[in-house]
Amino acid sequence: MGEKKTEIIRFETPCGRELFFPVATVTGNNPGPAAVITAGVHGCEYPGIVSAIRLFKELTPEEVNGSVKIVTITSTAAFEERSMFVTPYDKVNPNRVFPGRADGSYSEVLTYRAMELIAGADYHIDLHGGDMVEDLDPFSIYHRGDSKELNDLSYEIAHYYGLPNVVVTEKGGLWPDDGTTYANVSERLHIPSAIVEVGAMGVLDEPSVQKHLFGLKNVLRKFGTLKGEVSPVTPPEIFKNMAWVYTGQKGIFYMNVKVGDYVKKGDTIGVLEDYFGNYLETVASPVDGKALFLTGNPAMKEHGLVAGIGVSEK
Repeated sequence: MGEKKTEIIRFETPCGRELFFPVATVTGNNPGPAAVITAGVHGCEYPGIVSAIRLFKELTPEEVNGSVKIVTITSTAAFEERSMFVTPYDKVNPNRVFPGRADGSYSEVLTYRAMELIAGADYHIDLHGGDMVEDLDPFSIYHRGDSKELNDLSYEIAHYYGLPNVVVTEKGGLWPDDGTTYANVSERLHIPSAIVEVGAMGVLDEPSVQKHLFGLKNVLRKFGTLKGEVSPVTPPEIFKNMAWVYTGQKGIFYMNVKVGDYVKKGDTIGVLEDYFGNYLETVASPVDGKALFLTGNPAMKEHGLVAGIGVSEK
């Protein structure tokens, strides 16, 4: 018979800081594929965290074939400290240092142990979406490597999540994905994987949670882990990569576009002024594409991130 269980899995770190993962598992009454879902790699992206918890509460062993393992908050320290992007102890973005190291910094140990928790899965979904200054048009991301089988299965995760945009990343592309969860799960563990981005500005909102829950259950059904019919989805727009746009100086940035807007190379993304309202620079799009990610507040440091422009495969 199947079961539902929760546990806190703890690890030691060389720096002496506490590292633990809340893990919830639903084991089905019948055999089937093993899914692993991670949320909260970035601790302030709340819709993914809450949808992961809610998914566990809603699933029953009677409707599951195989198992669903859910790491409800991967970076608990960042969650507890409300630390954007990075873990509070070493100021490192964990989604840039996968696969990590057992003897490394706090974030490297975190990612190393997260990889251990994912290992053995038949497929993996990493839930993200809209840290405290991030506005975005929902999108999925998967890694395109040398294995066509892995590529196709990872695309199926991204596709059946039902979001309007899918970004494909590769090593050495406009958006290098070397240190990310999904690329390392695919390349090193040979497990189909995708990141899904739903939410904005560090806000916990029910529509974003519902989009995550629809996508999670639809993918689980598509791969045979959850009983029921797969819902049809609108074919997403495919982007071959993401071009990141930065300011040259620090100041106050006034955005000229909205998420979801299409831009041409040279179009104005926004204007930067100094702390007295004097013009500093105009920031333009380096490519034709769609604004999938925008920094949602005006504070800009030198070389501050402004936008992510999806570059279409067409």
